[in-house]
Amino acid sequence: MKPLVSSVALLALVIYMIAIYFTQLALHHRLDAGCGQPGRCESESDVELSLRYGTVDTTILSLFQSVTGGLEWRYMAEPLMNSISPWMGVVYCLYIVFTSLALMNIVTGVFVESALQRGREDKDTYMINHLRDLFGAMDMNRNGTISWSELEDHLDDPKLITFFKDVDIDISEARGLFELLDRDGSGTIDADEFLSG
Repeated sequence: MKPLVSSVALLALVIYMIAIYFTQLALHHRLDAGCGQPGRCESESDVELSLRYGTVDTTILSLFQSVTGGLEWRYMAEPLMNSISPWMGVVYCLYIVFTSLALMNIVTGVFVESALQRGREDKDTYMINHLRDLFGAMDMNRNGTISWSELEDHLDDPKLITFFKDVDIDISEARGLFELLDRDGSGTIDADEFLSG
């Protein structure tokens, strides 16, 4: 959840900074053109510039709409290109490329990483449950421990063979693994030793 919040905050910060820049450009254009006087700045492009970039909050809304598909890019770029400079179309396109490719990929990556983490946790839970079942099957006298003879009797069990393959140990190394798991040297492995190993 924390990476998602930070990604959304980064997206909001980028939109806010670009909104301030474009609003400032529109304001300078209106001041330079004397738009407060009658008969000035009445062209369609100037009206659109005031509509889209008149205040920071309307610019933020318009930029958000354009990057999420709610507003066509053309309606945002044309007033900048016609009233201020054709190069503003390039700046606007760079904004779209950055937010669409970079930031949106970060957000997608956050969701994918979260799903992978959950998958690893599910796999670990499955492995622990599988090991408990395997321990119960090998504990033939039901005393809560496995001796070497009990383990040796199950070396041809497909579940045990699969377990050894999963942990990348050859079945011929079972005696060495048993001795490693028997930390207290009692000659038996209890459930805690088996699961923690």
